[in-house]
Amino acid sequence: MSLAQTLKQQFSPPDDLLLEAGAVGEVLVARIRLIAVMLICLTPPVAWLSGAPQHEVVTGAIVSLLALLFAILLLRKARREGSNTRWRFLSAALDITSISIVLGLFLIQGFPHVAVNSRVVWELYLISIAATALRADSRVCLMAGLLALAQYACILFGATRYGDLNDPRWAPFIYGYLTWGDQISRLILIIVATLLALACVYQTRKLLLLSSQDDLTGIRNRAWLDTRLNRELTEAGLLKKPLCLAMIDVDGFKAFNDRHGHLAGDSALHTLAQRLEKRFIEHGFVARYGGEEFTAVLSGWGLDEARAACQAVRASFEEEVIVLDEDGFEVPSPTVSMGLALWKSPESAESLIDRADRALIEAKKSGRNRVVLAS
Repeated sequence: MSLAQTLKQQFSPPDDLLLEAGAVGEVLVARIRLIAVMLICLTPPVAWLSGAPQHEVVTGAIVSLLALLFAILLLRKARREGSNTRWRFLSAALDITSISIVLGLFLIQGFPHVAVNSRVVWELYLISIAATALRADSRVCLMAGLLALAQYACILFGATRYGDLNDPRWAPFIYGYLTWGDQISRLILIIVATLLALACVYQTRKLLLLSSQDDLTGIRNRAWLDTRLNRELTEAGLLKKPLCLAMIDVDGFKAFNDRHGHLAGDSALHTLAQRLEKRFIEHGFVARYGGEEFTAVLSGWGLDEARAACQAVRASFEEEVIVLDEDGFEVPSPTVSMGLALWKSPESAESLIDRADRALIEAKKSGRNRVVLAS
């Protein structure tokens, strides 16, 4: 792959794998943010006991309490909007900007040395940029890095408006002198942190592809389904939206294998899986559950809508053929049976799958090639 292709892939909108990883990562970032802010809330009392200047203690206490409230709100929002890519940009920008606001407050209060030589606040830039890698979106990483560079450059410019910060009138220089070599090093560290975050997303993409894709059919596997389904149920509960799950089985697949051979069976299974994924893509997503069994999750669809979609997909298999070899030898496509269940809050993913699976068993017992609703 050429450099241009790699960069295009790196900065293209995330696919379903990265969207799922980013949704989980957004909630994880929100939890880490909350824990970090809780620890930061301990800083003002410690600073006060150690004899820090009163203005720093007061500012730190006010900002810490506001940040704690903000972190709680962001965690609730992340649970609702984790799959929203625009929210990831916004939350990452909020993380970076909140750090700049704290440094800017020191500038406004007339303490430029604190703003440019902070030994705690500035490092949060690096932590926030590193956290963007958990969002699994290279565009968010790049945005956060550029925003941190621009905002800290503005902090430096604001500090220089106070004149020569190394003038003796600023003595005793509790927070050190303004050394441009140190400040340039800080800007370089922001760039390095951004590059590391981008590298982590690139590696995450490759590892996710290896761990989440079924080798035979080319669609998502059961491990990915388990993670995705749990998040879908959480969002459905928070947003009060319906969700249906269909268990799908290929009818007579053992007899198909016995008649045409296992290589032909593997080829047919791949074709059937790709067709299922293509036909359910507008309604939800499909994953291979095991053997010749698949799972389709239809988020935001009520039972009547989901049943109509499943019936349309089932009917389409009756009219198709499977190409078994390079010579174009065709055989009628196997049909599919489906068991469909509507999620009932606060039902677990395991219970939902079990109800759909029981409906699938009923569909196969009652003649196959049909959709049966779960009780």
